[in-house]
Amino acid sequence: MKLQPVYIIEELEQLKTISDPLRARVLLYLIEKAYTGQQLAKLLGMARAKVHYHLNELERHNLICVVRTELKNGIVQKFYRAVARGFVPGENLLPYVSEVENYYRERTLSVLGHARNRAINAPEEAFQIPSPDRSQWPIIMTQVEVKMSKAKYAEWLRKFRALIYELDAEQEENGEWFYLTTVGFQTHERGFDPIEPANEEER
Repeated sequence: MKLQPVYIIEELEQLKTISDPLRARVLLYLIEKAYTGQQLAKLLGMARAKVHYHLNELERHNLICVVRTELKNGIVQKFYRAVARGFVPGENLLPYVSEVENYYRERTLSVLGHARNRAINAPEEAFQIPSPDRSQWPIIMTQVEVKMSKAKYAEWLRKFRALIYELDAEQEENGEWFYLTTVGFQTHERGFDPIEPANEEER
């Protein structure tokens, strides 16, 4: 099954369904690959009945689908997959400010949680550096705060997305696998104290 790049959410009930914290986590796994309810229950550390309930809700709202079945010990195992790599509320749903905000907040938290799990399960060599020169490192971890207009920030993000698409297009058949995740959002105030320039004695 080939996933759509983006699925436009047109119905409010779909948006509410996908905004549930557990369903947001389930959907992230199903964007990556197909899983059975039993496999997801093990990954999430939850009862199969609870996971299957949420799978049924996602399937009922056409956000996931069964991509194949397997017979195991006389029981039919269903493998589910997300219908797209990304889910975006349609223009008709934008007036539902609270629901849209809740969806993107839960989506952000799910992405961060998923990244944490990927880091925990990464191989030891993933966090070994070849030299003190950071330009040679195949690893990045960074936080930054900037102050600018929303329009300027959105323009920078367009350039950043273009780099991500370029990165995706340059994959090599015999290369290593790397994981990169990014979140960025507006905050209420500065979180980092400013760095004071060094005085003459410290130079």
